[in-house]
Amino acid sequence: MKRAIFLLTVMCIVVTVFAQQSQPSLIDPAVRIGRLDNGLTYYIRHNAEPAGQANFYIAQKVGSILEEDNQRGLAHFLEHMCFNGTRHFPGNSLVKYCERIGVKYGENLNAYTSIDETVYNIDNVPVATTPSALDSCLWILHDWANDLLLLDDDINRERGVIHEEWRTRANAQIRQIEKMLPVVYPNGNRYGLRMPIGTM
Repeated sequence: MKRAIFLLTVMCIVVTVFAQQSQPSLIDPAVRIGRLDNGLTYYIRHNAEPAGQANFYIAQKVGSILEEDNQRGLAHFLEHMCFNGTRHFPGNSLVKYCERIGVKYGENLNAYTSIDETVYNIDNVPVATTPSALDSCLWILHDWANDLLLLDDDINRERGVIHEEWRTRANAQIRQIEKMLPVVYPNGNRYGLRMPIGTM
């Protein structure tokens, strides 16, 4: 009986989430939308609060759902590598630059990978007091989309970080979800088999 109630609850949550995702989003008329020649769609909205600050996001439709069995965890790993050196910000200079202008790593400078997407953000950028930050943040978004360095030493160092993240998240709740998802999404459906953390 407990198992049936648990599965029913999970199925209700899953249906609710997918129902919300399938509804067309209402776009604020104050949002300026455009498309670049390379296919990138951009959204710009002016906000007066907080004054003198800007937020930057890049959402890529690349998540764990696109991974083959031998690639599980790759999208999440690449998300981590975005902070380990890019063409215009080699080494740790991206994080150092952001922290120097007041953007805190892990709080205002962060990213996440889900089953369907990877999203990077740079928030609370002081563009009024540091006007050059506007161009620098656009370069960061560019590099995250196209110019990661992916150096061997950085990759090997990040393996330990990913493994520790996997270890700390491997609690009873996550193990239960991993057992339950293939039941909710049967017949080899990738939504039941592609937790973003991947396999070690």
